[in-house]
Amino acid sequence: MRKVQFYGAISIDGCLATKDNRLDWLFQTAGANDAPTEAFMQQVDTAIMGRHTYEYTMEQTTDQLINPYNPATHNIVMTSHPHTGDERTQFTNTPVTEIVEDLRRATGQNIWIVGGAGVLMPLLAADLVDELYIQIAPVILGDGIPLFKAIDQQQRFELVDTNRYGQLAEVHYQRLTTE
Repeated sequence: MRKVQFYGAISIDGCLATKDNRLDWLFQTAGANDAPTEAFMQQVDTAIMGRHTYEYTMEQTTDQLINPYNPATHNIVMTSHPHTGDERTQFTNTPVTEIVEDLRRATGQNIWIVGGAGVLMPLLAADLVDELYIQIAPVILGDGIPLFKAIDQQQRFELVDTNRYGQLAEVHYQRLTTE
């Protein structure tokens, strides 16, 4: 079965970006380019993100690819105002949990959850996230866009590994299964 994986970086105080959606604090972190992003992205063929993440990425990239290491990656953008996409990108307001449940049953590579709480939290609440790869940069933003928000029940993960890439500390967790 395909894995659902969050892969991203946060500040020490748990923010994905500044309030105005900037990531310069991350790009200024020594060693950020040493993280195994390419290896991770080669094993995913679907990326799910919110509209803000999609728009920011498109503004920052010259090749207009969310996943340059697998250009065939299908991008699903969660938005309250869906519109026609293209051969690589679908804009939808279908609940993200329904999308992921359907994708998990289909054949393919892993599913990458990109961006923030609007996409991640409903999946965590539905127990649909298999792994978390969280890189922590040594900066406290003080105020920003948080990765996590409140959910109704506790979620338990198991630590798989920790790695250091320059000044980034990466923790890799997998969902604890109760069987």
